[in-house]
Amino acid sequence: MDISRRLAIGELKEHKRIYAVIIIVIALTMTSFMLENAYLNYMMQVVDDTTKLVTSDAAIVDPSCNLRDLYGTEVELKNAGEIAKRIEENLPGYKTTIRVTAQGTYGLGVKGEAVDGCTIQGIDPERDNEITSLADKIVAGRFFSKNDSILRGHTPLYIEIKGPGNLPDFVYGTSERPLEGDKPYPIIIGATAAKMHPSLGVGKTISLTMSVSGKETSYATVNVKIIGMYESGTPTLDALMWFMHADSLREIKGYGEITGKDWHIPGVGTFRGYNPIKVDRDRGDVVLVKAPEPLHKLNPIGYSEEVKEKVSSIFPFLKVYSWHDFLVYIAGSMQDVVTIMLWGSIAVTLFLCGAAIKYVMDSIIMRKTREIGSLKAFGARDRVIFKIFLYQGLVIGFIAGILGVLFSLLVMYLVNWYGFNVEFIAGTQLKVSFIINWLTLLISIVLPVVLSVLAAAVPAKKAAMLSPVEALRKGELSL
Repeated sequence: MDISRRLAIGELKEHKRIYAVIIIVIALTMTSFMLENAYLNYMMQVVDDTTKLVTSDAAIVDPSCNLRDLYGTEVELKNAGEIAKRIEENLPGYKTTIRVTAQGTYGLGVKGEAVDGCTIQGIDPERDNEITSLADKIVAGRFFSKNDSILRGHTPLYIEIKGPGNLPDFVYGTSERPLEGDKPYPIIIGATAAKMHPSLGVGKTISLTMSVSGKETSYATVNVKIIGMYESGTPTLDALMWFMHADSLREIKGYGEITGKDWHIPGVGTFRGYNPIKVDRDRGDVVLVKAPEPLHKLNPIGYSEEVKEKVSSIFPFLKVYSWHDFLVYIAGSMQDVVTIMLWGSIAVTLFLCGAAIKYVMDSIIMRKTREIGSLKAFGARDRVIFKIFLYQGLVIGFIAGILGVLFSLLVMYLVNWYGFNVEFIAGTQLKVSFIINWLTLLISIVLPVVLSVLAAAVPAKKAAMLSPVEALRKGELSL
């Protein structure tokens, strides 16, 4: 061990109480940084998981559709299969999923319960890119299984009313109810919806009226059985978003080869009955695109725009939306503002950390000016003096970083163990949690070391440049 290290360690031991206080202050500063960063990671993970259940990394829809239509009013993409195939051919590593969507209404006829709405996502339990993410969020009941009865055929009933004069025609009271003895369609709902409505729960069968066309007045009423409930981390999404088998929605919306007959009654309308229907899995309402994972997640919004541009270059005549577009639509720029504020807070915290270290090192050098003069008088080189204080900054930063990580892990464990929730939109509860990744841990340990070394370098350089006579004189004056 060289003389600089011995002198630095000796100084730390001699004034261990003072340095202990300094280390704890810096450690608490780094704890604040780590908690803010871990909470930001959690919020980004929640946003990532929830919005991507609807959009994946990008969503392709008909050019007449807007962001609002992602809630279930998209116009059918008759060539959805061709679009999905071209994406995977032109963008290696990208995967596609064809979704069928609808808007639904429930609560009709339930005493004491208001009518409410939901958005239904028709997913393929075997091939959907986001299926694992949804399956992992099941908190009650179960997920879809191969034994679920999906394709049975159904009997739709609708009455088309002719508008008098130049008024447009419209479809009134369109309804589809299962044939007698048919089992209801299985469906998965959000746990928040069940908390808000007493008629919802695993095993319950309800009547659900849903849209069967994108932007036309056409609806279907079917019976559905709730087989499971999920929690995504965003209560408002859980209350709104329900999931059915994609083939169930294709059957209800008539996406396939229909057999059967129509009976037209003049002045009344048309009755149609068919059993069964052979669904066409190349037909759907939206094509979701999942991009390869980026090398890092430091700029998720920028990466989403990059994915959107690549997909748009292949289909310039279609509308392409990213998960960030959808997020901004449903929550405004709230998440972006929170992210900016958190990073701003982190930057201020780190600046204060560096300023505190520099102030401490300035104080140490001022107090040790006489000793510096004595060392230089006995032949110590500038480099030796410089390294003494640099080593002190290094030790302070390393110990503070380790303690900061330990303090923050303890706080996170207590919060996760206790289960801390805050009030959210519409009376729902938002869970407060943290996510730690390797990058956060690395930064939390390395950053205080780097800051300590940099903050100590300036006063250490000044101390090393003092002449022996000047150092002794300043030391006498400080006494």
